[in-house]
Amino acid sequence: MKTFQLCSLTILFDDVPESGDDIKGQEIPLVEGLIINKEEAEKNWLLEAVLTPDWKDFFTEYLVNGQSFMTEVTITKRTNDPATLVCHVRSVNELEKHLSVHLEGVLVVKKEDLSDILIKNLIEEGYEGEALYKEYRQRKKERGRAIQGILSSAYEEVKEKGYYRMGADNDTQD
Repeated sequence: MKTFQLCSLTILFDDVPESGDDIKGQEIPLVEGLIINKEEAEKNWLLEAVLTPDWKDFFTEYLVNGQSFMTEVTITKRTNDPATLVCHVRSVNELEKHLSVHLEGVLVVKKEDLSDILIKNLIEEGYEGEALYKEYRQRKKERGRAIQGILSSAYEEVKEKGYYRMGADNDTQD
């Protein structure tokens, strides 16, 4: 297992995005965070997010409903490219001044995947040479529509693999 500092946590969505809709994220402000790569074939990760107590109801609802959600996380430093996970809440614990939320997630999109797909899309759109490079840098910086499509595709993929839970009636066994 490998352990890293969790630098950012953004909830992307928990419902099926409408075709063509932008995926809007809700960044969760971390007091502290930790993420553990379990180094399994299934690409499972464990996360602990220490938050302010006002997030208790938000995460308790996911816990009670057994519902999964897509997240983007950055590790080690905020400027690193994010990875996309499908997570579910394992526990919500009150601390003296904060809240500890434990999540379990499956990696669905790595930064390398995003870059590969983005460059492929740009080539298909007819970009080449210096224009290709400039457009790639711009879209990567803005995380534009190409990223939105990639995330929607990732959602469909994890749903087909059974990683995504829509409610408490789903199996929540390990």
